[in-house]
Amino acid sequence: MFSLPSDDFKLDTTQFSISENPFKSHNGKIIGNIELIKLKALGTRMDKPEEKPKSFIQKTGNTVNFNTRERVILNNLLFSSGDIVDPLIIADNERILRELPYIKDARIYLKPREDNPEIVDVEIITKDVLALSFDIEARDFDSGVLRVNHKNIFGSGHEIDNRFSVDHSSDQRYSYQIRYRVPNIKRSFISFEANYANTVNQDFSSVKLQREFISPKIKFAGGIEFTNQRLRFTELSNIISDEEYDFQTINQRYDYQDFWLARAFPLNLKDPIRNERTRLIVSGRISNIKFTLRPEVDTELNQPFHNRTLAIGSVGISQRRYFKDQLIFGYGRTEDIPYGYQIELLGGYEWAEFGHRYFLGGKAGRGGYMGNLGYFLGGFSLESFLKNQVFEQGVFKADFRFFSSLIDLNRWKFRQFINVNYTYGIDRFSNEYIDIRDGNGIRGLKSNTLRGTQRFLINIETVSFTPFEAADFKLAVFGFYDLGMVNNGKKSIFSEKAQSGIGLGFRIRNDNLTFKAIEIRLAYYPDAPVGIPMTDLSLSGNSGFNFSDFLITRPSPSIFR
Repeated sequence: MFSLPSDDFKLDTTQFSISENPFKSHNGKIIGNIELIKLKALGTRMDKPEEKPKSFIQKTGNTVNFNTRERVILNNLLFSSGDIVDPLIIADNERILRELPYIKDARIYLKPREDNPEIVDVEIITKDVLALSFDIEARDFDSGVLRVNHKNIFGSGHEIDNRFSVDHSSDQRYSYQIRYRVPNIKRSFISFEANYANTVNQDFSSVKLQREFISPKIKFAGGIEFTNQRLRFTELSNIISDEEYDFQTINQRYDYQDFWLARAFPLNLKDPIRNERTRLIVSGRISNIKFTLRPEVDTELNQPFHNRTLAIGSVGISQRRYFKDQLIFGYGRTEDIPYGYQIELLGGYEWAEFGHRYFLGGKAGRGGYMGNLGYFLGGFSLESFLKNQVFEQGVFKADFRFFSSLIDLNRWKFRQFINVNYTYGIDRFSNEYIDIRDGNGIRGLKSNTLRGTQRFLINIETVSFTPFEAADFKLAVFGFYDLGMVNNGKKSIFSEKAQSGIGLGFRIRNDNLTFKAIEIRLAYYPDAPVGIPMTDLSLSGNSGFNFSDFLITRPSPSIFR
């Protein structure tokens, strides 16, 4: 059913290809020397690596930026000199390099030696980004937030994220939060992350070690996490309308531990490529949370604050391949889009202070190109806890996502994006709900009343990547239409009055920077609830969409949101 677009379809990208295709002709050859060409962030081009920065701004920006060290790139390789060329492994490695937060783009070239064509030397070209970013938020004359993030400290690949807050009207005037991350410890692809926060509403510390199945070559994945947190937050209660509701302050403190391990097995399929890309994955996990401060609890009261231990396992099949394209979520860099499928069955048992229960679930997804139309991704999941032979706290989800092939109209390039989601909560607890407000459904709509346990959403967006740019800042114009319905699940979702939002805006992005795209958006809501403005003008950062890559990871109940 899924295939790549035909050759006569007008795609405006030189990068569109199956990821392993450029390396197939060298399959089985021996890898010789490995040469790295590391390009600075500004004023350099992947297709012309010999070009040097020219302007004063480019040279100055590159001077203050730490270029990635050679050993950091080498630590992220899946192959070494003397190995046999496997086109799929080389393609995986090109993608892994591009996914590094401090790398804008990466290409790998295999070059046969003239004296011995059975040996290929490897040329790896990477282009850095300006790894330092900051964000300032002035809330009042005597309060504000400064966030400083560096994705590549001294070129080491380590990441640090600092957040400083000042609020002279608060009980705690100065607050600080920090996250430190090492993405790959000594070529093991094990990441380390530490978090600390000390604010008026939160004391938080955690450490985490984790390894994912970043490539089918990886046999084992797993993770360990320890967390201690004190948290105070305010939630709405007794909501009558968007103008009439109460506030409820909740204080909690808890300790949390999480351990999981997974093993991938080949399936010995007849097709060599499918056999290489398909894995049977078996995983197990145990997590524990114990509260030392919480609201009043009972059997049917404040269930999220119950002490509990969950043991859960899964077995699934995952097939992942990738194609390369441009102008999907980025503004010109090479992007790796997955195609394949995932099937997973889950089961577990939870020990809780007010009764034990089973957990059952399953999920499936499939995605890829369908002829010349574009990329389709569909998936569903069904899961629930089972207590005293009654299903509770379950959820059914169905998702459909689509983006069209790139349409070239002179120098203007267009894509169409469509997302459809249906979510149904199965006997959720009284304080659990989903909504269709901004961030979860209709962009910019800030209503508190549009929530329940059943939801249907459609998000449609047309994007034009314009030819306008200045100093590597590129402009995209978009129009959108969002439609959503939500209720308590006791009747058909389509019997509900639909809420909608329609609007337009533009995004400005420089792929050489780690900043989010700057988005300015104007929206109109024809049927906004009473007390909610019918228009919204917003300026914000936009990190773009992302698609599932059919990765089976830590087994877990879905988050109901």
